[in-house]
Amino acid sequence: MHVLAKNVLLVCSVMFVAGCATSGDGAAWQCKANGLLNAHYTGGDQAMIHLKGYGSGGSYKVTKNAQGTEVTGITADATPFTCVKLP
Repeated sequence: MHVLAKNVLLVCSVMFVAGCATSGDGAAWQCKANGLLNAHYTGGDQAMIHLKGYGSGGSYKVTKNAQGTEVTGITADATPFTCVKLP
């Protein structure tokens, strides 16, 4: 794993309320949910969300807004989450 990728993972895992991810086009995304430990979203139809109290995260279907700048979804335990494309 590249040093940069390790640093991004470290930063994302430390964040409690917000997660981060980058998409292939260089865009960064910030995800939020109650109890969020880590998140990964790359612009597709699923986001990886890892909440406090669980040993790992899961992949969850997302719905994109018309502008393609925000996605929303719900985890298996009914926790809603949102990922927003950063400017």
